[in-house]
Formats: sequence, structure tokens, C-alpha cells
Amino acid sequence: MTDPTSPRERAEAFEALADARRSVRRFSDDPVPEEVMRSAFRSAHLAPSSNNLQPWEFHWIRSGSPQRAAGVEACLSQPAASTSAELVFLIGRPDLLADRAAAMVAHFEAAGNDGTASYYRVQVAHNVRNMAPEDRNAWVDKSVALAAAQFMLAIKAAGFDSCPMEGLDPEKVRALFGLPADATVTMAISVGQGIPDGLYGPRLRFPLADHLCEH
Repeated sequence: MTDPTSPRERAEAFEALADARRSVRRFSDDPVPEEVMRSAFRSAHLAPSSNNLQPWEFHWIRSGSPQRAAGVEACLSQPAASTSAELVFLIGRPDLLADRAAAMVAHFEAAGNDGTASYYRVQVAHNVRNMAPEDRNAWVDKSVALAAAQFMLAIKAAGFDSCPMEGLDPEKVRALFGLPADATVTMAISVGQGIPDGLYGPRLRFPLADHLCEH
């Protein structure tokens, strides 16, 4: 399908989308269509990840799920969770990195790309095996956070709102989903139709010049 817009128009549209996305902490009772959620998950799954190991899992507590109350409690019952239409937990799986690296080896061997297969077999497997647990978890969480960002932008593009939540109980989350002890609970994201009271004030950003260092 041909895109009729120019690169400048696409860039402006994306900047407007990024500007429109806010962390909304209270939602209306309006439902979020299932296809909106599934489209956002597809976008999240396209996020970049270190060595393309895609170390994420998306645990979606759907509207009306029997796990809903436990999910809200795991988010410390904050309004962003309790008033949401949908609730998603983004989980990192460092325990699956070796399997993902092996799958990459098999993929590239089947494609006849022996150089890349060797890279995964030797270098990536070595890094996964020998990384300190805290370094490995941080490595995984950075990739999961990239998927989270794409998910929230996709939700906003569909006309709905979201809120990332790091204030949660990781042990309750692991117990709720039967996750291993070394799974990282990167964040939860609530989704719904935001209401004006859900914005706790105007957006505040320090000047870009305070953060942008040009060399």
C-alpha cells in the first residue's frame, strides 16, 4: 500500500502523536475494543530488542477476567489500575534468553547464514551465560521498556489512553501468572478512555536544551 504522505508530514504526525500521549490515571467506563488491544500488542512486538532476543511477555488481564481484582491489587490498587478498562503487565524473561539465542542459531543456519548463526552460537550465548544476574535483568528490562513505549503510542494512535505503572508488587505479579523467581516485572500499563480528572496537571518538561548534548 502506497503512503500518500510525505516524510515531513509523517514526522509531524508522529510528533503530534507523541505530544498527545499522556499518563492518564483515571478512566471512564467506556470499553476498549479488542482489536485496539491486539493491534497495540502487534506494534509492541515489533519493538527493537538487544540481539533481537525479544525477551518480553505481555500478560493481558482482560476486562471481566477473574484475575482482575488480583491484578489491581498487585498494582497497589492505584486509580490508574482500578479504573482501567484493560490491564497489561510487561514481563522480562531472562530465563528464556538461552533458548531464544538457540532459536536464532537454528533460524540463521536454516537460512544458510553461517556467519550470523556463529555469532549467536558463540558471542550471544557467551554473554547470556556469563552475565551477572543484575546486569542481565537490566539488559532485559531495557528491551521490554522499548516494547512498552510502542504499545502506549499505539494505544494513543487508536484514540485511547494509558498509564505506565512501576508502583506494583513484583511477588504478587509473579504469583498471579505463575512466573519464575527470576522473571522481571518491568511495569504494568493500564488502558482505557481517559477523563479530565485523570490528568494530574499540565505536562511539565524541562527545556530540551537541558537534555540534548550535541557534539
